[in-house]
Amino acid sequence: MAEDIADARAQFIEAMERDPADRGLDHATAQAAEAVRGLIADGPVQLVTEELARLDHETERAERAAERWEQIAARFDAQRATHQAEDDESAAVLCKAEDAAEQVRAEVTGPLTVQAKTDGANYLDAVADEATASGRLATVGRFGKRKARTEHQAATERTQTLRGHVSGEWGTTPANPDRLPEWAGKVAANRAESDPRVTDAVETVEAVTADRDAMRKRHRQERTALLVSEYGAEHAQAARYGMRRTTNPERQAHDAKNRAALLRSEADELRALPINDAARLIEAKHAEQEQARERTAQREPQLHDPFQRDPRRTDPTRPGPARGL
Repeated sequence: MAEDIADARAQFIEAMERDPADRGLDHATAQAAEAVRGLIADGPVQLVTEELARLDHETERAERAAERWEQIAARFDAQRATHQAEDDESAAVLCKAEDAAEQVRAEVTGPLTVQAKTDGANYLDAVADEATASGRLATVGRFGKRKARTEHQAATERTQTLRGHVSGEWGTTPANPDRLPEWAGKVAANRAESDPRVTDAVETVEAVTADRDAMRKRHRQERTALLVSEYGAEHAQAARYGMRRTTNPERQAHDAKNRAALLRSEADELRALPINDAARLIEAKHAEQEQARERTAQREPQLHDPFQRDPRRTDPTRPGPARGL
């Protein structure tokens, strides 16, 4: 019995070259037929040959798929790296512009805060002086009334003047000395926003922000274009609206490599076995696969027609339940 194709061929050649006179023509012919028995169309050699051809073909397909997924992954990685570098650079430019704007704002706001605090303090002092003059006017005797009235009028006029000045300069007036620092900082910050140096810095930040938004929009468009070129427009559209997760090319390449390795290992195992053993292994595998398909078919739920009713309910001749009197 031949152990494999090469052995069968060798036995056949040896049998054909053997001198017929040695053991007789009939004997030589029988020996040759025995040697090449495995080469018949429905024999084990044919079964093993076809299975090896299938495994080799599937291995090549898996290897080509792995190579393609690796190329796709490389393109996505390159695009991702480029986008990340551009995003980092844009973020750095925006951060620099924002820092510069804050520095300019602080430089402008500092002196304004000092001025606002001084103006507010003067106004609060005038309010306090007016209150003192009012109290003196209410308590002074008849001989000091004229002087107290004059002092109160002067204090009132000074308060009104300072109130108009502070309101016109800062928009509001401080409520009391305890709130003066808070008030001064707030009105100074509001006043600083109209300073040309601050407005220029703010416009720079806005321009950088607009450029960054445009860059991110371009990144989304470029990624969508790559998705369309690699997976098709339908997949890209579904992924865009969250209807489908984007395929992971790295995982696909890894899975394809594993499949190729398993197929190659299976083919190597068959090649290492004698022909008959390899054929029995293939037949056992086919039988197991068929059993698995049958089990799967049996587990599939049977879909019932929702409009199909129990015939006992739809039979008009079937009597209904008796109703007692």
